[in-house]
Amino acid sequence: MGTEQAAEMWGLSQDHIKKLCRQGKCVAVQIGKTWVIAKGQENPKSRRGE
Repeated sequence: MGTEQAAEMWGLSQDHIKKLCRQGKCVAVQIGKTWVIAKGQENPKSRRGE
């Protein structure tokens, strides 16, 4: 899924999703400037404190 869909699912902004991707806090691959995020993973916001 893209950052827009992830933002809607997780209740976060697209910019925050991109930051989480860069930090490796969600399973994602960057293709050019686009992040492709694996579906079905836990909301990264619920994993705070790791």
